[in-house]
Amino acid sequence: MNYGDKIRTVREKLKITQKEMAKSLGISQAYLCAIESGRMQANAKVLFGLERIFGVKTEWLAEGDEDVFNKKPPVVAEKGGCYTASFIGEIGSSINEGKLHLFKVTSDNMEPCFLIGDEVLVDVTDKQLKNLAVYLFEIESKTVLKRFIGGDSGKLTNDKPAKKNNDIIMNSSIKCIGRAVWIIRKL
Repeated sequence: MNYGDKIRTVREKLKITQKEMAKSLGISQAYLCAIESGRMQANAKVLFGLERIFGVKTEWLAEGDEDVFNKKPPVVAEKGGCYTASFIGEIGSSINEGKLHLFKVTSDNMEPCFLIGDEVLVDVTDKQLKNLAVYLFEIESKTVLKRFIGGDSGKLTNDKPAKKNNDIIMNSSIKCIGRAVWIIRKL
């Protein structure tokens, strides 16, 4: 099943129209129609909007596992404001205390999924690279979030289209710290 078919499946499961889904994703209905029909590819805004807005598992989009939806993300009240916490991956039941690390986003290279000021929980026990998942890496003494794109050699990429030329081919000098599993964003 291609992305267009998967997006149509999600829309049908949610029992919403193309117009309603397109409006929620911030795209035109014509673009959504072209994606669903296979004439155009879904961009990062669409794919991450499906996860963030509709709770679609990125693993399902990439690999087609059985469960389409994550649990609905909670909205949490915190000192002086509201925050939203979005689940972006599967947390294994065997995670022990101290295995989740908090990382503050300081770069816009992963927009629209991660914004400057977001806080990300990273599961440091999960270093097995999965296609399209986001990981925290140490690259040249810098700690950065990157999306892993599987393939023959595997590469690390940004989500922001303007920064796609910064793709990095995986090599032994790159250290995976762990997989991003939650985004915490001030509303």
